Amino acid sequence: MSLSVRTLSAIAARVDHPFSMISLGLVGDLSVNLYVAQGQLDWHKHIDEDELFLVHEGALQLESELGNTTLYAEEVMLVPKGVGHRFNSPMRSVVLLFRQQILPERRNGHRNYLVTGDEALLKKAKLGVIAEQLERPFEPHRVAMIEGYQLSVLTARDFGPAETTPPGGIMIYALRESVSIELDSGGARLAQGQLTLAPAHTAYKLHCAKPAVVVKFEHE
Repeated sequence: MSLSVRTLSAIAARVDHPFSMISLGLVGDLSVNLYVAQGQLDWHKHIDEDELFLVHEGALQLESELGNTTLYAEEVMLVPKGVGHRFNSPMRSVVLLFRQQILPERRNGHRNYLVTGDEALLKKAKLGVIAEQLERPFEPHRVAMIEGYQLSVLTARDFGPAETTPPGGIMIYALRESVSIELDSGGARLAQGQLTLAPAHTAYKLHCAKPAVVVKFEHE
C-alpha cells in the first residue's frame, strides 16, 4: 500500500484567498486542514467544536477572552469551544487546523458555553523545545487533546519499533528533517514539511537516516 504525501508549502502556494482552508483528510471524525492566514479575522466563537492550531510557517497573533499570544512556527494552541477569539497575521502564514468534522448531537443547554473569567488562560506549546528535552527516541509526548484525539511529538533516530495505527487512523508529519514510513507492502518518505494519513489498523515502522522530529495525531 502506498501513502499519499502532502507538501504543505506547495498546497498553500495554490491558495489565493486569505483565511482559506483546504481539507487534507480525516483522522476518525476529526478533520486535518491546511489553513492560510493573512490579515485580520473578525471576533468569533465556535459553539460546537474545539479548534487546535499548529503553525507550519509564519505567525498568528491571537486575541481571546482567555488571553493574547502569538503563535510561531512549530507552536500549538487549543482554543476551546465557546471562547471568543480572533487572529491577525501580518505575514502570509500556513497553519494546520484540527477540528471535529462530524458535529456532536445538539441538545438543549449543551451549547451554552460562556467564559466566566475563572478559566485558566490559554497556553501554547513549543514542539521544537519539547522535542529537544525528550530522552528516548520514538516515545511520543502528548502535547494537546481534542475530542479524544491527541497531538504528540517525538524524536526519531535510526529504526523505530513495530506499531499499528489506532482506530480512526493516524496523521504523521515531519516537523524537522525527513522520516520514512515502512508498511508491510510499500510506504512513504516524508521530507521536512510533509505529512501523510494512514488508515486504521495499519502495521508500520518509522526510520530515518538523520535524527528527526515527528508529530502524530491519533486517537488516544
